[in-house]
Parts: sequence; C-alpha cells; structure tokens
Amino acid sequence: MPLYEYHCNHCNADTEVLQDLGDPPLASCPKCKNADIHKKISVSSFRLTGSGWYETDFKNGGKCGPKSGGCSSCSNNS
Repeated sequence: MPLYEYHCNHCNADTEVLQDLGDPPLASCPKCKNADIHKKISVSSFRLTGSGWYETDFKNGGKCGPKSGGCSSCSNNS
C-alpha cells in the first residue's frame, strides 16, 4: 500500500497517510480539519536490493552469458 504525503496550507502541517491506489485523496487536514490540503509529489522510498535486479546484475552487460563462459545456473555455458 503506497504512502502519500499531504501538506496543509492552513496549519502548515505535513502528514503521511497509507492509502490504497483507488482511495480518494484526503479532503481535509487530519490536524486542523481545514480543507486547504494538497497531495505532495515526493520521491518513493521503494528500493530493490540484493542480486537479480537490472541495477545490480544486468545494467552493465551482466555477469552471465556466452562471452563470460556462462554459469552453473543457466544454459549459457559454452
């Protein structure tokens, strides 16, 4: 479930809310109840870690393939 950030222009409060993708945006500030609130655009905190992802294994040509002699876990062994 995504975490959304909201900013209230009335009380200057920043609020984080867990909402489903289909949920409507907040209509009022949870702190002061004023309707002058908007959803902020922020960077996601989602990060893929470990091996097996494009960023770690395949971005620079990967470590497995016919030119590298293959590996024990695939059919690229030559």
